[in-house]
Amino acid sequence: MIVRKNITLENIHLKKLEPLIIKHEGNLSAAIRDSIDMTDAALLQYGTIEKAIKSITTETKKLTGREQSIESGKNVLIASPVFQWMLNWTKGIPLDHEILDELLDPLKIKTTSELDKYINAISRESGWNCEVSIFCMDNMDPETATVTITGNNELYRDFIAQIVIMFLVYNKHLDIDVIHRRATSTRIDLKKSEPGANMTAANDHFGYLKDAVDEFVSKKEFWTNLIEIYSSLNYNMVSLHKDQYEQILAGNTLLDLGIFESLSKKHISNIAHPEFLELLKKTHESMKIIDKIELFDNGLNIYHNYKNERAIQKLKDYYILLLSENGHQYEAKYSSSLLVLNHVCCRV
Repeated sequence: MIVRKNITLENIHLKKLEPLIIKHEGNLSAAIRDSIDMTDAALLQYGTIEKAIKSITTETKKLTGREQSIESGKNVLIASPVFQWMLNWTKGIPLDHEILDELLDPLKIKTTSELDKYINAISRESGWNCEVSIFCMDNMDPETATVTITGNNELYRDFIAQIVIMFLVYNKHLDIDVIHRRATSTRIDLKKSEPGANMTAANDHFGYLKDAVDEFVSKKEFWTNLIEIYSSLNYNMVSLHKDQYEQILAGNTLLDLGIFESLSKKHISNIAHPEFLELLKKTHESMKIIDKIELFDNGLNIYHNYKNERAIQKLKDYYILLLSENGHQYEAKYSSSLLVLNHVCCRV
């Protein structure tokens, strides 16, 4: 067979060779040599030109694990700025227990090393770019554990921390002991919780807004209106129990004991005095009855912005009587914006 070495190419052929021509900076011979090498590889794999063309044009690209999960509907693709916005505005709202179990199945993950491997695989597939390391002496039922999450994005680190820690809380009965934060890492030390404990530290850390959000969602119109009222008046408002307001309308004076007893689930005389003082500070500052309460070892300072001297005297008498109901006697001095109460004695 005589091989003709002169080559005739139409524009359609040159168009197909264009990527290779560009690669070789206009060298047509080099482009043709590359195309010959590719033809040779295809013939070795498929046997004939016809089979190679048919197989290459019809062969389905193999999907990655992430692509398969998106195609099945298990996962969705979301832009990074949107995901970060969601994480920022859901801080303090924990994942539901059922959602966590859907993500990390406790029937499949029995040990901390399995949890370590599984969450790192999710982090890589999801593009979170965080690395989790779990250290403990007992892989199955640890008494203590240390979880370290490294990564540049703090929102991603906190989100992964919640997933890992709450899994250990629910399934290994651990609770947060200490949290150490660095610029690119978060380390959380955990310890075994007491039998029957409700994992207070972990719930407080990851779910500090849960009750507030649940209440807001259940009574959206009420809370939206209340926020508008308080905001428009620069929070210059005082909240009172309805029963107490009714007594004031009737011209009677009534101590608001009920609020302390409802919150503490104890009679006011049975509330430990330090606990009562903290409760007093929390409630009266939040209800805006006064501006601020400072607590000291042997007394407290109450800051207010009342101008009427008779009202200030009434306020002084009110706090002395309220503290007395808790079993402690105080003496008071007052000025135009400050009540100073000093502890005198307590009920035996």
